Amino acid sequence: MKTTAEVLAHLASGNERQRDAHRVLKQSGLISNLEAYTPYPAGTVPIDIDIPGSDLDILCEAPDLDAFEMIVTQHYSGMEHFSCQRGTGLGDGLAYIACSFQVEDWPVEIFAQSVQVNKQNAYLHMLVEWELLQLWGAEGHAEIRRLKSVGLKTEPAFAEVLGLQGDPYVELLQLADWSRHELWFWARQRTSF
Repeated sequence: MKTTAEVLAHLASGNERQRDAHRVLKQSGLISNLEAYTPYPAGTVPIDIDIPGSDLDILCEAPDLDAFEMIVTQHYSGMEHFSCQRGTGLGDGLAYIACSFQVEDWPVEIFAQSVQVNKQNAYLHMLVEWELLQLWGAEGHAEIRRLKSVGLKTEPAFAEVLGLQGDPYVELLQLADWSRHELWFWARQRTSF
């Protein structure tokens, strides 16, 4: 699931929530309205570890955050719970904007930085998490969901399962450079799934 088209195809043929997320992405215009910003559906929904209330996350590349905010505001400011916040990314120090709002039953968060989506931390985290879930299967999915349901965020839940020390966001990012073989070999030694 490295491209937007791959993620959308995955969602369209996925479980009931994934198919509903696909419908919402299409009907709301989220993908087409943000097309100039390389929108990429990310987070827990595509990798099937979402829980009730999980966001539908979209990553974007926006060289001009002001122009991006204007486009998002133009299309979505009338949506329930609309807000945009700016900050600097943890670890990379890059400026970002995160806009959130509600579309039907889905909380949506659009996150944009001036770097390519495939170099953004959230994208890299999701790829590592997806690889681990492919190794772990249903038991791994269930354990991550269980940890999330008791209050852990996604990256801390993976860190808990793997026994990682330190900042889980940094630790998972370091795993993104590993090959699938290296990651799976290492993870098998740390988990019983």
